[in-house]
Amino acid sequence: MKAAQRIKLFEDVYARDGGRCVYCGIPARRPGPGAKRGPDLATLDHVHPRSLGGPLTRDNLVLACSACNNERGTMEIEAFRALKASKPTA
Repeated sequence: MKAAQRIKLFEDVYARDGGRCVYCGIPARRPGPGAKRGPDLATLDHVHPRSLGGPLTRDNLVLACSACNNERGTMEIEAFRALKASKPTA
C-alpha cells in the first residue's frame, strides 16, 4: 500500500471513530512529524489481527491509543473489551 493510501485510510478511520480510542475512549493524538511516542498516540488496530489472516481494510480497522493496541496484542476483541470494562478507572 502506498503512503498516500495509508494516510487516507488512517484519516478515514480517525474521522469515523471520532479521534478517540475505541477501547478506553481517550482522545488519541495524531502521529506526524515531531510527534513523540506515548500511550495516547493514535494507532490503527486490526479487529481481526493480520497475523491470523485479517485484511488491511477500513472495516477491519479501529482507532486505538498505543497503550490499548499494545495491551490487546492478538486477544479477541470481545475478550479485550470485557477486560477493559472490568478494570476500574483512575
